[in-house]
Amino acid sequence: MSTNTPTQADEPGTASGEWVLSTDALSPASGGEDSHLAALTGYYPTFTGNGYLAARVPAAGNGFAAAPVATQFHVAGLYTSHEGQWARKVSLPAWSALDVSDGSGTFNDSFTVPASGDGCSEDGGQLVGGEEDWAALADPAAVVARGISQYRQSLDLRTGVITTAARWTSPADRVTDVRYELLTDRSRQHVAAVTVTVTPHWSGTLEVTDALDGRGATWTRDTRCGGEGRRIWLTTAAEGSGTAAALVSVLHGPDGAGAPVPVSAADGSTSQRLRVDVAPGHRYTFTKYVAIATGHDTDAPLAAARTAAEEAAGAGWARLAEDNRRAWRRAWEADIVVHGDARLQRQVRAAKFYLLTSVRAGSPWSPSPAGLSSDNYNGHVFWDTETWIWPSLLAQHPEIAESVLDYRVHRLEAARAYAAAYGHRGARFPWESALDGRESTPAWAPTGAHELHISSDVALAFWQYWLATGDEGWLREKGWPVLRGVADFWASRAVAGEDGRYHIRDVIPPDEYADPGDDSVYTNVAARESLRFAVQAAELLGEPADPRWARTADGLVVLFDQERGIHPEFDGYDGRLIKQADVVMLAYPWENPQSDEVTRGDLEYYVARTDDGGPSMTDSVHAIVHAQLGDVRAAFEHTRRSVDPFVRAPFDQFAEGRTGGAFTFLTGHGGFLQVFLYGYSGLRWRADRLLLDPVLPEELEGITLRRLRWRGRSLDIDIRRDGTTLRLHEGQPLPVESGDGVRQTVAAGGEIVVPTRAPLPA
Repeated sequence: MSTNTPTQADEPGTASGEWVLSTDALSPASGGEDSHLAALTGYYPTFTGNGYLAARVPAAGNGFAAAPVATQFHVAGLYTSHEGQWARKVSLPAWSALDVSDGSGTFNDSFTVPASGDGCSEDGGQLVGGEEDWAALADPAAVVARGISQYRQSLDLRTGVITTAARWTSPADRVTDVRYELLTDRSRQHVAAVTVTVTPHWSGTLEVTDALDGRGATWTRDTRCGGEGRRIWLTTAAEGSGTAAALVSVLHGPDGAGAPVPVSAADGSTSQRLRVDVAPGHRYTFTKYVAIATGHDTDAPLAAARTAAEEAAGAGWARLAEDNRRAWRRAWEADIVVHGDARLQRQVRAAKFYLLTSVRAGSPWSPSPAGLSSDNYNGHVFWDTETWIWPSLLAQHPEIAESVLDYRVHRLEAARAYAAAYGHRGARFPWESALDGRESTPAWAPTGAHELHISSDVALAFWQYWLATGDEGWLREKGWPVLRGVADFWASRAVAGEDGRYHIRDVIPPDEYADPGDDSVYTNVAARESLRFAVQAAELLGEPADPRWARTADGLVVLFDQERGIHPEFDGYDGRLIKQADVVMLAYPWENPQSDEVTRGDLEYYVARTDDGGPSMTDSVHAIVHAQLGDVRAAFEHTRRSVDPFVRAPFDQFAEGRTGGAFTFLTGHGGFLQVFLYGYSGLRWRADRLLLDPVLPEELEGITLRRLRWRGRSLDIDIRRDGTTLRLHEGQPLPVESGDGVRQTVAAGGEIVVPTRAPLPA
């Protein structure tokens, strides 16, 4: 049994404060500084994960809370599956619950969220309060705290550890200092842990309850639970699919605590309680070690979870914390450093952190728009992965990027069946995918039947992986079947018109405000390039290329308005409002061969017609294309626009829209990171070299991209106003082409300098 005090996270304001996001904004709702009722306003709870399992953590630092954002507890790959219905991501019971009580009340019950801002009664767990008490709670993200002071909650981006500390005055007026730390162990896929250190300022009996709380569960069935010794366990299954999951919690307390007492095992929950006689000023530490396993991992999830939990408990909190720190330290060797803007630096690191919480090497699951943080969009996989999230992984974590692509590899047969069901050859990937690769778009949404560009988005990611890694074995085994399948689909789906050209009819472009129509310029260019990827892959591998691929690619219509100098979004587009970036994406990521004049024309035309209420990643691609054109002032303006209206305090998490939407929106985080990885650097993948064409906003002193990866090499790029330095740490000599067309080669341990482009005149 451990009696160690948990390692404290560094506080903001110290040398490492840039890595720690915190809030202590707990203010009295009325009655002055010592008011018993206080409000934590503007608060959106953060989450943490190790790429396999994750937890949303409420203001109390542990357990379940329904609002302001429901705390959910996801594990990779756990979906429902009902014939004729769309699948949903399953949330497990709240495994983080470790509540503290003095017998008169509990620490967790001191935190609640009012049903409204005009007062409420003692009903359903709501607090009593007059109108003046609730005046401070107009913020929809307000948390009410009764008897809580000296509050502080912190997320350490270096380790994913969430620390919550407060002084709690119980209903019996006993004062207790409470400090939680919660981690999801990145070094142990199946393990998480919560520890609470309690310092009472009173004598008596302290109770700590460890629970697997069924209130956190969604879309589960056949839940069973129990306990023995210091261990409680719970098994459940996803509705429809029947995929089993098991949770085991092992509770350790301070010396003299005795054995835990089982409390309950009903209603999808189970718990155990430790009681300790305490003295004023002494510290008492309790730790729960949690393990989770599913039927995707093993035929015996409960046995696997029990073993992992016992081994974690045997290692102890200090060992887990250190192993987790080391694993995260390796991940953070690949950093993005923004010089000269501390706030932007924190936002960049937070974005990278949240991406890494939902993915890991060896896990063949693709992140949904909200990753493991929630079931927004039912936890489905869209183009958000390959187009927005995935490129930011590829640049620095190709081993994770490969695992994410495995999700599509394993569902290729489902994609073939989907194409065949509509009378086409090849592979058609669904617009929304979940457990088994079948179309999982809700029936009321037209996108499932018409938003076909998703197959090309998948093909682009597969081709980019080949360009970035040069792994020919992967290309032959995994990449080629997907690229060939997508090419066969488009050669089958495109139709020859009377004009002698090929057309793709009845589709919805990325702009989902559009009705189904013909010749979406994004869809056609993406299909054309996907066909050409397959031709190139066939040549590389010595495989036969279907002549229809090149013929269809060369004959596809790409609409262009000569008079206005722009690409119309689709046949008949009349300038109406669009939802999000669409045509501008021909320049990036598709690299359509077009002049800067055309790229600028598309950008200026469509930025003015893009809905300000659209999703966050739109401004990211606008920033990248502005940077490509050298319009650095506009690029930085869109960089700010891509993050500031969407980030929610206090932990810098993206929401999908300026006023709401999916949360935490990894799609937005991924697009934002691409601005730095590919926008300001001008980095583009090629099979035989790297392209590098950097620019630097006047508002920044520099940007450093650490541990980029290309074909077995590891390199840094340091962008400064007077030049950009590329350092090669390891690997074969690296060929680089700069924006002025000059080619250089850098050897391992060496460096070269390429020009940093001067901004265009304002």
